[in-house]
Amino acid sequence: MNKKIIEKEILSKVIKKRKEGSNKTNYGRILLICGSQSFGGAAIMASKAVVYSGAGLVTLASDMINRAPFLSSVSEAMFLDYTRTDKLINSIAKSDVILIGSGLEDSDFSFSLLKLVFQNAKTNQLLVLDGTALSMIGKRNLNIPKKPTIIMTPHQGEWQRVSGLSISEQVPVQNYKKMVDLNIDFLVLKSSATEIYALQNPREYKELNIGGPFQAIGGMGDTLAGLIAGFLGQFKNDQISVIQAATYLHSYIARNLSQKQYVTLPTRISEQIPTEMKKIIQTSKY
Repeated sequence: MNKKIIEKEILSKVIKKRKEGSNKTNYGRILLICGSQSFGGAAIMASKAVVYSGAGLVTLASDMINRAPFLSSVSEAMFLDYTRTDKLINSIAKSDVILIGSGLEDSDFSFSLLKLVFQNAKTNQLLVLDGTALSMIGKRNLNIPKKPTIIMTPHQGEWQRVSGLSISEQVPVQNYKKMVDLNIDFLVLKSSATEIYALQNPREYKELNIGGPFQAIGGMGDTLAGLIAGFLGQFKNDQISVIQAATYLHSYIARNLSQKQYVTLPTRISEQIPTEMKKIIQTSKY
């Protein structure tokens, strides 16, 4: 497979000025099923990235213990008790993009949530699989559904559990073959040089070369998953370009912040997203 480097120009190709007269319903309905009792921070970080990227209507389905800290941190979003199966199914049906896995515990209940999403997601929806959802798929041999468009965002260890490929075996040709076998439409394989694959393009993959060790901190992947979900909900370009743009912007902001900070906090990345998107609009030639 041929490798191409993702360039900054992808941002101006995807991020566009909003149309006059548009409203929040024009910018995506995003549902996050994330965050157990022990890992509520992951749900908050993922949700903050979705909201700050400009998604129109955002709902977090999570453990009730996370309700108060979530609403005080991301007051622009809505909250749903994920034990209310009837309401969760209704929210799944109304969503354009569903993100599941960030901050979930590896438990029978979390597995039931994942199966519920797989059973109820429709063809016109986008499903982002992150974190514990990936581990459960590999550990419990759960088949990925063919109906929604699947975007998977594993780090190399998670991809090993899903694909069966050791890290040394995770070369482009093998990664793509496993995508075909597992019914994955888009793969964002996170590492020091993140790679992005699209099922419809067996000849080429994209690589991100602007990341760094300043991103080696908890919550970075949760924030990236949220940013990808937020972009997919509002930008109607071809989906691979939208995923590339979200991934690039995530590391671009982190790199800029690292000029004055030893590490880049995921929450600081999210807070900077609207400012950087505005800069792209102001300088865009498209």
